[in-house]
Amino acid sequence: MIRSLFAITATLSLLAFGPAATASSDAAAEATSSIVVYRADESVKTRRINFDVHVDKSSVGRLNARDALVAAGAPGTYAIGTSLPDAEPLVLELKPGSTHYVHTRLRMVGNRVIVELVEVEEQVARAHELDPEFLTI
Repeated sequence: MIRSLFAITATLSLLAFGPAATASSDAAAEATSSIVVYRADESVKTRRINFDVHVDKSSVGRLNARDALVAAGAPGTYAIGTSLPDAEPLVLELKPGSTHYVHTRLRMVGNRVIVELVEVEEQVARAHELDPEFLTI
């Protein structure tokens, strides 16, 4: 999980979803937003499925079962999607200093994997037993 945290932070800083240049690090911290994409509440069939998470068509990391990806960057509007076919992207409006939690709901229908990206509150993420390190950004 820590590997994912550093990989996502490094990747996003290379993309347009990076912190804006400011005079101090405190001002930069206040000007950034965070997104936590995680997986929880899965069946035995869906735990073996891994997929990439995309921010505006750019892959930012691979999401394994019971894992989370954390991204921090400039405020704005972003589309969060996956590499799985027929997955509808979730559009988020990020405001300065905000943290958004996205739960990926997976289910199997026959041989098809259906993924749904749902924005949830921090309390819901806590109820899903998300690792506390991802809740304190």
